[in-house]
Amino acid sequence: MQATSARGAIIFATGLEEKTISRQFAPQESGTLLEYVLDSVWTVADELLVVFSHEPKLSIIEAISPFAVKVLTVPKNQSAVRTIADAFKSSKSEYCLLATERVPFLKPNVALALFESARGNDSAIPKWNNGTVEPMLAVYRKNAFTRLVNSWKQPFSSNVSKEIASVADQLFDVKFVSVEGDLTKLDPELDSFFQVKDERTLLVARDKASIKRKRIQVKKVAK
Repeated sequence: MQATSARGAIIFATGLEEKTISRQFAPQESGTLLEYVLDSVWTVADELLVVFSHEPKLSIIEAISPFAVKVLTVPKNQSAVRTIADAFKSSKSEYCLLATERVPFLKPNVALALFESARGNDSAIPKWNNGTVEPMLAVYRKNAFTRLVNSWKQPFSSNVSKEIASVADQLFDVKFVSVEGDLTKLDPELDSFFQVKDERTLLVARDKASIKRKRIQVKKVAK
């Protein structure tokens, strides 16, 4: 019997994974959104799984192969939520972080804090002061998540974020983690929650990466 590892990470590739932003430590290079997220979580997760909402290009598979990821693709006759549940089921980890490629600046310490908060609970979900929650950037107990999805009576729609929120709402032992109260201490600018949604926000992401790169260069010069 295989030993259960502590932490897994499941990244749902929504279709923007090929978009690129300049790498913070190498201005002459660019990295895909998916690579950025994987680079953030591989240090805190024992295994990485990527669920593609569509058939991925070979170039993307080759780009993420160094991360030793397991890849699943949503079949035409199955909802994305059920495929995500399949990814949870195939994981060897008791707890898994669920995220998308749209959060390229996710901080490893924020992911780790969510894992720590999930211990003894069915999930750890970031929550803003205004009551908004982040079920697509949260940690779930594998068995609780898959059991709930498998028992779901109604068909899931194509709105993955909405359906994951519905699943999360039905979990019993939920630990809400205050974004402003707890996670700001780990990520003062809350870049972990910045989402690339379109070309405009992609440009903002590129600006953010450029600014961070300049800050790093200034610190090096100061030393």
